[in-house]
Amino acid sequence: MEKILVTTDQSANSKAAIRFAIALAKQRKAQLTVLHVYHLLKPFKWTEQQFAAYTEEFCQKTTSELTAFVAKIYHELKEPDMDYQLVLVSNMDVVEGIITYASQQGYAYICISTRGAGAVRKLFGTHTAKLISSSPVPVISVPRGYRLTPVKEVLYAADMTDYEVELKKVADFARPLHATVSMVHISYPYELLWDKAVAEDTLRKKANYDINLLTPPRDLVNALMEDLELIIKKRKPSLLVLFTHQTRSLFDKLFLPSNAETYSFHGKIPMLTYKKEHQ
Repeated sequence: MEKILVTTDQSANSKAAIRFAIALAKQRKAQLTVLHVYHLLKPFKWTEQQFAAYTEEFCQKTTSELTAFVAKIYHELKEPDMDYQLVLVSNMDVVEGIITYASQQGYAYICISTRGAGAVRKLFGTHTAKLISSSPVPVISVPRGYRLTPVKEVLYAADMTDYEVELKKVADFARPLHATVSMVHISYPYELLWDKAVAEDTLRKKANYDINLLTPPRDLVNALMEDLELIIKKRKPSLLVLFTHQTRSLFDKLFLPSNAETYSFHGKIPMLTYKKEHQ
């Protein structure tokens, strides 16, 4: 059975991801887990027994609070069956805790809310950006202000490297949702234009799914993400899919952030990111 993980810190910002994960798990008939990563510091004067008792009390209290927190979200969605499991994981690094648990337990997707970031936080990274740049498990980042709507169109932004492998993954995500898949490749002036009908027929056969091909021209005045955002604004897809490189130098990560990380700061729709196979 497919498993979906959603993270929460009990903040209002995390509600968007939980709502999305609940709907996604229901549509995909998947098992849903709500994960909270915490870290407690042991006071120097405490004995191991004292700290163990405090940890147990903390976990019981947090479990009770999280249960009420999630129950309220289910109630707001008018979902009578609260079909999920709640897990608390201790790790001093939140992102490491999420990735370790998701990887070891075989989760298909990680859902997390994103709330944007100022200049300093962008430089050093949010939890969402860090997950995108390091998680082997696909990450779905959901904007905090996102209003839950059915996933009807999935927009896959392709750079045409490994697109056959990537397209199959996108189709596998879209299929249980009965969503359409639009593959967009922003073409440069020197690129040869494809015959749309022939190309779409080939793509459908390779992906075993209906694919709509978009090849808008690249506006060299804009950054690539600006061109993509214009397409998103025009088409209004339900979800954006990007495949991201994770093996970049520290300099690249600080001064040349990936398109996926950049979009996670200010995107208006959920974004699903996969690790690129060949980096």
